[in-house]
Amino acid sequence: MRIPRRYRARESGVKTVVAVVVLSFCLPAMGTMTVGVPDCPVQFEGRVKEIIEPLGAVDIFSTNRVIFENQRSLKGETDDQVVLEVLQNGPFKLTAEKDYRVQLRNGKLCWIEEL
Repeated sequence: MRIPRRYRARESGVKTVVAVVVLSFCLPAMGTMTVGVPDCPVQFEGRVKEIIEPLGAVDIFSTNRVIFENQRSLKGETDDQVVLEVLQNGPFKLTAEKDYRVQLRNGKLCWIEEL
């Protein structure tokens, strides 16, 4: 059965509207960090010793395991070595053997900046 020409434009427009609405509701749920919250209870300066990439297929939520050597604790209690899960395709691009100021909340990355 063939769809009359006058209904085709409406159908494609409805698909676009539905796609935009669904994406607008999904994007906030995809956030993995707490930017804008001023209180990150654990802060330290450390050097990236190793970045371990996952094996197998990579998707939008793939994470790298990043091992930091704690050089100086600024706030809260931290171990000499800190291991974090960081989104592989996220907003923070880390490089081995570089120094960073790291802020954590409940063991999760709150903010990071290169020194």
